[in-house]
Amino acid sequence: MDKNNVQKVKDFFRKEGFYVVLFLCLCIVTTLGTVYFKKSRNLQTDPKKEENNKEISLNVDDKDVSNNMQNAERVDNTTNKNTEKTTAVSNNTEVKFVNPISGTVIREFKTTPQIIDDEGNQRVLSGVNIKSKIGSEVKAAAEGVVETVGVGDVEEGTRVVIKHANGLKTVYANLDPKVNVKAGDKVTSSTVIGKVGNTVKIFGDKFGEFLNIQVINSQGKQVDPLKYFSYSLK
Repeated sequence: MDKNNVQKVKDFFRKEGFYVVLFLCLCIVTTLGTVYFKKSRNLQTDPKKEENNKEISLNVDDKDVSNNMQNAERVDNTTNKNTEKTTAVSNNTEVKFVNPISGTVIREFKTTPQIIDDEGNQRVLSGVNIKSKIGSEVKAAAEGVVETVGVGDVEEGTRVVIKHANGLKTVYANLDPKVNVKAGDKVTSSTVIGKVGNTVKIFGDKFGEFLNIQVINSQGKQVDPLKYFSYSLK
């Protein structure tokens, strides 16, 4: 290369060198900025994606909660149905009653007043009266548990109440005070619970010697004992 050309190149870089360096610096800065910007975008999370992820999570949780509630309802319904079935079976359990004593009916079951007391008041008497001699043994009508033993109303005297599996209760009144059972005892149709007594306070002279028998249903209402026992009228 001749001296003139070399001198021209030197003159060019001397005059334009600043702009060349500035251009190169700008290129480097631009390149670095572009790379940094791309990395920053990659590190940032897209808000829409976050919302979608939250919605998906909420939807999944809602489904889980809904499924759990439905399962709980199924369990409750099953439990209720089983309880209803168990109750129905318990209430429908057939208990066969046998006559607790031999004799004939001298007073039938009624829901209207049957007798007038000494003060002129009409009274409804519970159950039926079975003619029987004082001292005669009284047996439980069926298997059950003795609920109470004590003195009832004035027209009942000493009595024993037995609860049976079908929800019915049998009451044996006008017993001798010396009974053979106590509350909580389990009995069968062969268990002698006591003897016929004379413990009624009123109306005893109108019926003579007798055993008073009552039947109470699961709702606590008096029902006709002759629907469960095979006694004949006098």
